[in-house]
Amino acid sequence: MSKNKLLGKRRGMTGLETAIILVAFVITAAAFAFVVLNMGFLTAEKAQSVISSGMAEAASALLTDSGMIAQFSNVTGDQSDICLTKLTFYLKLSQGHEPIDVDDNVMVATYTSQSGHGEIYATNGTIMTISGVNSDGDSLLETGEKFKVEIDFTELANDALDPAAADWSEKYAHPYEEFRIELRPSAGAVLTIERQIPAVYSTVMTIE
Repeated sequence: MSKNKLLGKRRGMTGLETAIILVAFVITAAAFAFVVLNMGFLTAEKAQSVISSGMAEAASALLTDSGMIAQFSNVTGDQSDICLTKLTFYLKLSQGHEPIDVDDNVMVATYTSQSGHGEIYATNGTIMTISGVNSDGDSLLETGEKFKVEIDFTELANDALDPAAADWSEKYAHPYEEFRIELRPSAGAVLTIERQIPAVYSTVMTIE
């Protein structure tokens, strides 16, 4: 066998080995790129999910519709003797949110005033009631529906606010005092309603 033939065979083997090595590098690089891209997509998807969840929690799904109707007692007396006995307002769902369950087993409501702080929405009490106005009969507040909320402060249990209060009038909010109602749904931000009671000259008034 001549020297030229041996060199030709060696060149063929070297070219084949180079091609195999090149293909191996390409396959490895492609696999590595796939892993990196896949991790990037998963990270981006997770970040988007976290951002969406955060925005959903930060934005309140519950809105009050118009003003609040307040009822008072002892209107003929001094302003210090007048008591907030009943509060009525309406809830609706803000745009772009999923339905909210307003059942007392799911949502928590609290009332805070100078007299104290306590939960007012429970299955065994009648302090706060929520009923559908134009709902389909369930407890889900959906788009286009309204629910009526009534808070009867005369039904406050002895331990609901300040158990040391001498009489019921000390548990009520009075003119020029501030009160806060917080509605905590299972999802979404807390709906906080803060009002200051103005001077009262009528048994029924609207508090904006």
